[in-house]
Amino acid sequence: MRKISIFARQDSTLVVIILLSIALGFSLAAHFLRNTTRPAVAASPVAPAENWRNAFVRIAEELKPSVVNITSEKTVEIPRFPSFEDFFNWPFGPRRNTPEPEKRSQTVGGTGFIVRSDGYIMTNNHVVEGADRVTVKLADGRQFTGKVLLDPYSDLAIVKIDAKNLPAMQFADSDKVRVGDWVAAIGNPFGLEHTLTAGVVSAVRRGLTVGDGAPKDVIQTDASINPGNSGGPLVDLEGRVVGVNFAIYTTSGGSVGVGFAIASDTAKSVMTQLIEKGKVERGYLGVLPIDLTPVTREKLGVDKGALVESVDPNTPAGKAGIKVMDVIISVGNKPVNNASDLRRIVQSYPPGSEVKIVIIRDKKEKTITVKLGELPVEIASSVTETGNKIGLSVQPLTPELAKQLNVDENLKGVVVRKVEPGSSADRAGIRPNDVITEIEGTPITSVASFSKAIAKLKSGDTALVVVQRGERSAIIELRID
Repeated sequence: MRKISIFARQDSTLVVIILLSIALGFSLAAHFLRNTTRPAVAASPVAPAENWRNAFVRIAEELKPSVVNITSEKTVEIPRFPSFEDFFNWPFGPRRNTPEPEKRSQTVGGTGFIVRSDGYIMTNNHVVEGADRVTVKLADGRQFTGKVLLDPYSDLAIVKIDAKNLPAMQFADSDKVRVGDWVAAIGNPFGLEHTLTAGVVSAVRRGLTVGDGAPKDVIQTDASINPGNSGGPLVDLEGRVVGVNFAIYTTSGGSVGVGFAIASDTAKSVMTQLIEKGKVERGYLGVLPIDLTPVTREKLGVDKGALVESVDPNTPAGKAGIKVMDVIISVGNKPVNNASDLRRIVQSYPPGSEVKIVIIRDKKEKTITVKLGELPVEIASSVTETGNKIGLSVQPLTPELAKQLNVDENLKGVVVRKVEPGSSADRAGIRPNDVITEIEGTPITSVASFSKAIAKLKSGDTALVVVQRGERSAIIELRID
């Protein structure tokens, strides 16, 4: 019994201690609440806000050594027009021959960023294409002459300089980029070196035709991008490259908050092939795909896919039996939702790959095995050689090129790059640096539309071609041999 009483007394003491502890806890809590003011409650978001603000400071400081200034020098021919004296004297005096084009050295500024520590730098094709000399200036002031590897189709290029131990940037997975993500663009707009602008991802667009006319997977952003930013990186808050800045939509010549960057996944693939092979090889199917419409979906009994609008019989698709009105729904077990998906997936395969293509024909599913070819040079290149048919080559008209040629930056067309002596184009009077805007009433807005218009012309035809020369336009009669 004593033992019981002893334990009873011990239990009572323990209960008292517990009660006193609880009371003391309430007292301390009440004291804490009375002495805690509102700023302590509002302090919780301060750390995230501080980190967010410092993220751009960190990006600017850490990535500055990896972003370079690129200067391209090239010799161009500027057409000379007959003087007032020539027009005044003729036909009463001897008429002079058309003056020879004037050769001038032009400089184009752009941006690049280091992708490998042993001197490999990525930029845009249009920044360095056709340059007689490419100069790379590093953040520490050192300058190097670069050698270029071009991929006009993607508008990307690699510049190699003789340097080592350079701070290379890292790529992010562009497939994981979301609309609303914060991003920063770094470059040299209007020659202002190492300028950083911030914004958000406005849209992620696949197969967008912008710039040189080749469909691209792009990141759209409202971070300010201006002339000179071309080739610079678009980065996330961790400083990883999500895109390569290459174009803007503008009505004023400056940024209006609609900028475009080539997706990093595309850039990584192009970079690897250019460095390892010296060129980019892409798979080729040989169909012209278009997106489905509500009407074609209903009539063909499909929800997704790429509708085949035309097939060249001498292409891999034609030889494998793919037909017009087929709907391609997968390539190599990869789903095809639209025409852009089809182009991107096919081009991701090396030439010579055998892939299984699933189509819907007559509302029935069918699998066809196709051995892919290589995307032809005339399609893969932004410069189209038209060969013997008319004897000239053209390239896309970019805003920067329009400025150099003294034509409206909003003008649509293609620029004549080379004219073969004695060709139809030469005899008609077409000159290098002419901007072709129309052929036989068809507006020319890209290299593809130019090629299509020329393909319609037959031997013996005479086509009316509208060209822009500086501030003047001219109508030229082009007779096809």
